[in-house]
Amino acid sequence: MGAAAVPSALKPRKKPSQDRSTATVDAIVEAAIRILREGGWTACTTTKVAELAGVSVGSLYQYFPNRAAVAVEIVRRRTRKLMSAAIGVDLAGAANLKEAIGRAMAAFLTEKRTSLDLSLALRDALPEVQGRQAIIEEARSYAPAFRAKLAPLAEGVPDVARLAVAMAAVEGTVWEMLAQDAAALEQPEAASALAGVFMAAAGLDPGRTRS
Repeated sequence: MGAAAVPSALKPRKKPSQDRSTATVDAIVEAAIRILREGGWTACTTTKVAELAGVSVGSLYQYFPNRAAVAVEIVRRRTRKLMSAAIGVDLAGAANLKEAIGRAMAAFLTEKRTSLDLSLALRDALPEVQGRQAIIEEARSYAPAFRAKLAPLAEGVPDVARLAVAMAAVEGTVWEMLAQDAAALEQPEAASALAGVFMAAAGLDPGRTRS
């Protein structure tokens, strides 16, 4: 059920500790995003990223060992936004888990649609950068809050580890949907389909409620 940790070669060399270094990392990430959107993965070289970010290649390498590590950081940042959107949804009045998770997936999709072009640009790179592992690692940090939000609605909400895998399963399904049809996420049934994926991966009964 779990996934191997992201290898150290795909992790930042160090974390920014000052405002200036944080700004440098942000500039590198934003430059990579721009290049990905305009030219795709093949165009996203460390030399081009550094040039667009306004830093030396040596400065880039202080924080990221290679372009794949920059891509992983992009995946992590997007995952945080997606998880925050799903967890932040208002579940007041939800009759059961199916309705609650459907709302969460609708919020997830709304956020996802803001960067579909970036998702498509990263699609070919995902296996190389081991994106699934990064997604699961980030999802684990959000799973406790999601579990706490779902717990009042039903008994037997699964543990944090399983919820994290379920969140990653949703993201993986999104990638598969995009591979088949770039417009798939625009369909009205998309949120319901993702809710079904989440519940199946988490082992949840759609109609389960608290007795």
